[in-house]
Amino acid sequence: MSGLIWLTWRQQRSIVLAGLAVIAGIALAGLLETRRSIDVGAASNTRLIAAFLPAALGVFWGVPLLARPLENHTADLIWTQTVSRLRWFTAALVGLGLATLGVALAVRAILSSVLADRFDAHYTHDVVSVAAIGYTYFAVALGMFAGAVIGRVEPAMAVTLLVYAVARFAGGEVRWRLVDWRDWNGVGWIELGCYGGAAALLVVGTFVVLARRGTAA
Repeated sequence: MSGLIWLTWRQQRSIVLAGLAVIAGIALAGLLETRRSIDVGAASNTRLIAAFLPAALGVFWGVPLLARPLENHTADLIWTQTVSRLRWFTAALVGLGLATLGVALAVRAILSSVLADRFDAHYTHDVVSVAAIGYTYFAVALGMFAGAVIGRVEPAMAVTLLVYAVARFAGGEVRWRLVDWRDWNGVGWIELGCYGGAAALLVVGTFVVLARRGTAA
């Protein structure tokens, strides 16, 4: 098991460092924006960056996790050793899941401070509500699933972006109908459940794909 942990860390340490860099970057952007003392109701650059973050994590974290070793045929080497492909993926999934949660929580906390008392709930919802955690996990899980099915990085990235955009647009349309009878906080929990559930299904689907496919891509 120690060998598996070491292998997982070696493969995902870049993700940890990238996550810390993302948090630091958004914190810096938020600090600069706060010191600018922008007018209430003016656009927030920090909020705009954070709104695109789930899609970026899905593309640059989720997709390469499986698509890169499949495309480069390094999966043949990894999965023919003493560690099975499903054990390897489980360990990688735990590491990526923790990194994703850390980034999502940190960014949400930063934005809650930066946008406090300056914007209405409609404007801040996508980055401050608990739904933002669901968006992030959904995007990363979608990227992993697309990478496992397609087995090539660039096409899987394109599919991830397209499906994520469609899902978020459709979810936004449904949200407007829920707001009529729910407060924004309640809607956030509903979205967290929906997107979190979809993420769980995508993870299960990824396990199934890995169990059934050959390593050659």
